[in-house]
Amino acid sequence: MIRSASLHPTTGGALACTVGMTVVGTSIALAPLLVDYPVLAGQAWRYLLAGLVLLGVMHARGVPVPRPRLAQLGRLVLLAGTGLAAFNWLLIEGSARSDPAFLAAVIGATPLVLALAGPLFDGGRIHGRTVAGSVVVVAGILVVQGATTAPLGAVPYAVGFLLCEAAFTLLAVPLLRELSPLQVSGAVCLVAVPLLAGLAVLEPGADLVVPTVSEAATLAFLAVCTTAIAFLLWYGGVVRLGADRAGLFAGVMPIAGVLAGVVAGTSGWSPTVLGGALLCGAGIVVGLRRAPRAGEFADGGRVDPSAPQAVPAESAA
Repeated sequence: MIRSASLHPTTGGALACTVGMTVVGTSIALAPLLVDYPVLAGQAWRYLLAGLVLLGVMHARGVPVPRPRLAQLGRLVLLAGTGLAAFNWLLIEGSARSDPAFLAAVIGATPLVLALAGPLFDGGRIHGRTVAGSVVVVAGILVVQGATTAPLGAVPYAVGFLLCEAAFTLLAVPLLRELSPLQVSGAVCLVAVPLLAGLAVLEPGADLVVPTVSEAATLAFLAVCTTAIAFLLWYGGVVRLGADRAGLFAGVMPIAGVLAGVVAGTSGWSPTVLGGALLCGAGIVVGLRRAPRAGEFADGGRVDPSAPQAVPAESAA
């Protein structure tokens, strides 16, 4: 894990979100290794292993295992049901009806959605610079993904996919006021397991399949790196930056995916991709900087009166 407790909140949050989205983006190159494995069942195993890993981290750090109240449990179920279970189901169903690049292009609007909706969840106000930066990031993502079209029937899946991606961050905001990123990450992974297992039963084909060596290794990597570590990094970044500015770093994911494809030899580099990457970077820089207001540092980093010098160790990512 990256410990950024000694860093300025904005710097630490930016670093956490960047690394988290880079890990998620590079994992796209591993998708072909699981093409023959039951998707939803594989996701259930992935979140179960990730949840157990995070429980182990809690035990090692002396962080109490969360015992959510009824209201918190309801939020966790809603978060797991949308941001994890429904997200994966819509990805599968949407990809069967359209070019996956179309879904990637639609989900590229996530920074703008979070810039507009984030303040509604954390009690802040919409910042023009963050919105402007988000627009630039979205433009960069669209450049990287390229122009794409899809049948009209795929549009509801794509829109639902986008909303679930935004819900993964927005629904966690109230929970992160009461629980650490480590506790939220572990709890939501474990809550998602029965939801995905239930969907797996409805999925055509066998549910329990012994994975090959490469499939087992891929599932383990997805569980530990793309889920446990990336969730902890992302939610740690949301605590430091707020949902609106953290959303800017969604632009890192497609860039990392393209770079991973270049390294793996499955995609090529081009001036267009470089231009899109530069646009994403410019948008992040613009969106992070904004005029200070009460309760914030000069560059927009949030001040926590109860912990003025550092985010708690268990939330450091």
